[in-house]
Amino acid sequence: MKIFYIFLLLVLLGTFGSALNRVSKAFGLLTPILGWMVGLAYFFIAPLTILTLNGGFKFSAAYQMSGNWGEVDLSKLQFMGPYLVIWLSLMFTCAVACFLIPAPTHGWKVEKHLVSLKQLQRVILITMGISLLDWVFTIWLNGGLAEFLISHWYRRQEDMVTRFGSLFVLYKRCSLVNQIVFTGAAVLYMSEGLKHRKVRWKFLSLIFLFLLLGMVMSGNRIFIATYLLGFLASCWLFGRKKILVTMLAASPLLVLVFSAWGWVRQDVSKIPDSLDTYVVHSDVENPSISKLMEVTEGSAITLLMHLINDFGDKYEYLYGSTYSRLFTFFEPRSLHPERTPDFGTLTATLYEPGETTSFTSTPLGEAYANFGFFGIFVPPLFTWLALSYSRRLALVGEKHTLLTAVSFVMFIWFARSPFAENGMTLIGAALLIWVLRLESSLCTRNSDSRGLVNSPNHTRPTTASGLASNPGWESQ
Repeated sequence: MKIFYIFLLLVLLGTFGSALNRVSKAFGLLTPILGWMVGLAYFFIAPLTILTLNGGFKFSAAYQMSGNWGEVDLSKLQFMGPYLVIWLSLMFTCAVACFLIPAPTHGWKVEKHLVSLKQLQRVILITMGISLLDWVFTIWLNGGLAEFLISHWYRRQEDMVTRFGSLFVLYKRCSLVNQIVFTGAAVLYMSEGLKHRKVRWKFLSLIFLFLLLGMVMSGNRIFIATYLLGFLASCWLFGRKKILVTMLAASPLLVLVFSAWGWVRQDVSKIPDSLDTYVVHSDVENPSISKLMEVTEGSAITLLMHLINDFGDKYEYLYGSTYSRLFTFFEPRSLHPERTPDFGTLTATLYEPGETTSFTSTPLGEAYANFGFFGIFVPPLFTWLALSYSRRLALVGEKHTLLTAVSFVMFIWFARSPFAENGMTLIGAALLIWVLRLESSLCTRNSDSRGLVNSPNHTRPTTASGLASNPGWESQ
């Protein structure tokens, strides 16, 4: 049976690789569709590959998981159905990308424009300043630095929601939006440096230091992980092979650091004790596999396997209710107590009742819980939407360069967490960019620019020259 799964995996990897290569060559820059594909590669394909080659996986008892949702054994027939559902959905997703994106020799030509690094530095510094004010205010709300450091990174936010209700939810949503815009601007700054081979390492070092500080303050690895994924994607797009090889060589160290942070962040004031716990936890049968599953949020895949088996049998389908939150998020929980919670919170109540947490189960998990087998068509549909959105952004070129980079970041997130919460964040990011006029004077069009065309008579240059869950904040 393992040979059968490996055969399916090889077909999937070959098809996905072809689709990803086609997507990267379609625009030659960081776009929403590329972010979506990169997100799928990291948060979906990577853990599924580990799971397949390992014949399954079981999270250790150190995670204190209730139930068996953290265990998958592919030698058991009960997991063949979920695996085939996942495989079909991903194959349809690849098919959309392959068939709707033209070949490079008959593709799209993106208008050329120049990004002002000085203006982009201004955007980054503005968002940094807002984040610093946010962190100072957060520390004050928690009673001081000492109290903040000893508090659990996730529970302290839940405590604030209990104390302040919808006002704190709105505040955290705004904070998240600003952090997303900062991350998108940082990714764009790094990408421009790699493209023109004029990397300003001092400012990049400041950005990376700020990302590390943000990881400490929020407890979340997702911002720095997204930045690194953007870094790898940019190296690939612009042919920076030496840097790419160096990053890949350093990946085991990054895996170790990110894995250790998952245990340290619960109480920053007790790092030595947390590291001792981490070392004890690492003493398992396959420590390397365990760390890789931690870093790629492999729990989302194990949960997805069980979710496909459970919904429609053990649990009723949601019939689109979690997607409808995009239109009802502004309603206070006090006025609408029966409003559907975000999907991450809902799955946590089902699989870890009584615990203060939220889960991810990939976009397919939410789709299947809502629509059953027909949910396999949601990721392919979203691929089409991401492609259409990318083309629209490319048409306006220099007007929305920052929004394009921010959308690249957000579509990585769409590949790991609930749709409605990410949709709210993307809308909020676009509003923040507009209100603060962050794209003003950011780009200028080249004199030889002819816009974006879709014609066989135009060819696009082959080289481009020119992990903790999102808390899923909701109104209380």
